[in-house]
Amino acid sequence: MNALFYVLLSVLTAGGIARRFGAGRDLVAVTVFFGALLLPFHILGLVELSSSQPVASLGNALLLLLALALALASALYLIPAATVAPAPSPAPSRQRWSFLPWLTLAVFVLAGLMLAFGRPLGYEVAAYHLPLSVNLLQTHSLMAWDGNFPHTFPANASVLWAILIDSLPERLVSSANLLLLVPLVLAVYTLCRLASADSKASLYACCGMLGVPMIAFSSVELGADIGGIAFAALAMCFVLSPLRPAPAMALAGLCMGLAIGFKSLHLLSAVAIGLVACARGGNLTGALRNASVFGAAALLAGGFWLLRNAIELGNPLHPVGVPLVGKWLGWLPSADFDPSLRSTTELEWVSNAWQWLAYPWTESQHFGQNFKHSSGLGAFVAAAIPGTAVALGAAMVRDGLRLHRVRLSLLFAVLFIVAAWALLGDRQPRYVLAALPLALPLLAWAVTQATGQWRRVFDLGLAICIVAMLGVFLSRQVLQFGDRIVLSQQTTRSAFYEYPPLVDSLPAGTTILNTADRIWHYPLFGAALSNRVVSMPAGRRMLGLPPSLSAPRELRLAATPLRAAGVTHVFVAGASVTLDDCLQLANVAQVDRNPVNGKPLGSPRVLYAVRYLCP
Repeated sequence: MNALFYVLLSVLTAGGIARRFGAGRDLVAVTVFFGALLLPFHILGLVELSSSQPVASLGNALLLLLALALALASALYLIPAATVAPAPSPAPSRQRWSFLPWLTLAVFVLAGLMLAFGRPLGYEVAAYHLPLSVNLLQTHSLMAWDGNFPHTFPANASVLWAILIDSLPERLVSSANLLLLVPLVLAVYTLCRLASADSKASLYACCGMLGVPMIAFSSVELGADIGGIAFAALAMCFVLSPLRPAPAMALAGLCMGLAIGFKSLHLLSAVAIGLVACARGGNLTGALRNASVFGAAALLAGGFWLLRNAIELGNPLHPVGVPLVGKWLGWLPSADFDPSLRSTTELEWVSNAWQWLAYPWTESQHFGQNFKHSSGLGAFVAAAIPGTAVALGAAMVRDGLRLHRVRLSLLFAVLFIVAAWALLGDRQPRYVLAALPLALPLLAWAVTQATGQWRRVFDLGLAICIVAMLGVFLSRQVLQFGDRIVLSQQTTRSAFYEYPPLVDSLPAGTTILNTADRIWHYPLFGAALSNRVVSMPAGRRMLGLPPSLSAPRELRLAATPLRAAGVTHVFVAGASVTLDDCLQLANVAQVDRNPVNGKPLGSPRVLYAVRYLCP
């Protein structure tokens, strides 16, 4: 019940503040709403850091938000409304193809309905995003679940899912990430209009973006990618907006801090957008003012996660080390984070690094995957890049740079993010995703420049690409729904995740040591989310094994560390187990056959009850 009041109060706070703004009221409302949801937890996390007392409960967050809302309401009577500079005249609107936005909306609504018949999906979702959410609800702590990679990343996404899990059925929470498409679409449409694109081209850009596989398939998993790029794009909206500099930079910094809280990779986006903010200052004084307001707001909104890692783990960017100066400062990578392995991840998408220059046309078959649905850019982006590059380059040569300041700012940010991604070495396509919402307004502007028959050709070509990529997304969702729900009837939680049903009926507080792959972390919490789970990486440390993200194949279980951790059950899938003399395991439940076709599994999934023989 606290969660429902918390969300309602966040809505009221956002609406009250947004009323003080003439232009960009919808952007302000979305930003303040998510800030109101997340920042009280950050403040409670700071209290926990200083007092070592876990206080990050929903009840405390509600009281804190109420106090902040009352303080803001009082302050708004004393602060004049934020006025805006004259906004540039938008490009004329042209007749739009209204079916495309409605088709896109229908596709994602249908996807959300299908998700509601299942449970949350995704490897990273089950491995650490949702386990962190459950840990927050159980312990009221925002400290790292354990000290292993990747449980120390910023966890805004996990905080959001925790708020929802506390008050909504798990099935409904499965589709919650789709809600973050709202601020993303709002940001992209606004950037398109700021770049002087007409409304039809702007809508095409938004629909095309939603059909990009990296966007579409990320939106149906409870991850952190969509939230991160949405707030990074909103930050650029405020930087380029006609709002007065002080509120614009404060709101941009707030969005940037929220983006960093979703994914620390957006520290790179913060540099790119921060440089644009400085350039918008006009002179040295304006640049310094913009930088200080933007930086301070970003630090206040996203700095908790960096401070937590610095105090708790000795490295604010944990688990990533800091190049060049990391050894001097002691900011070293996590023991189970191997940067050398990151240099080969790009081979899943291209054969050689130079092929990124021609991506996505060079995405070929690797590891048995001809088209990796969850990573590619898809037909819309592939079709849009050449024409946009030619049109923008020709216009800048023809008109000079001064007439293209907004578009030049977007282009600079895109190129900065792409260049930083290329230099970092871990070249997975989704790690450069922040550049996409900033690039699509350039496409929308280029399409707006076309007239007559050329415009009709561009519209038809882009519409075909949009429909095709929405078809790719929806067809996979339908196949997954038909397989898991309609044919296999995996409607219960234990059947959906394929674990022993006994896990759901264990007494509250049961502690399960997971010795299998990390994807079992979330399922083992049980249907009531009342079990405690010792993560696989923490289990390796407990058993004296070297740090690794791979599950051990051989287990030597000892009574002393298991008793110290309060372990009552052990979950094993595929590992051989030996015991010391003070320990006994009883097989209380197992899944050894495929629940759909009845064929034996290669590795039985066994839940053991632990019995301690020595006092």
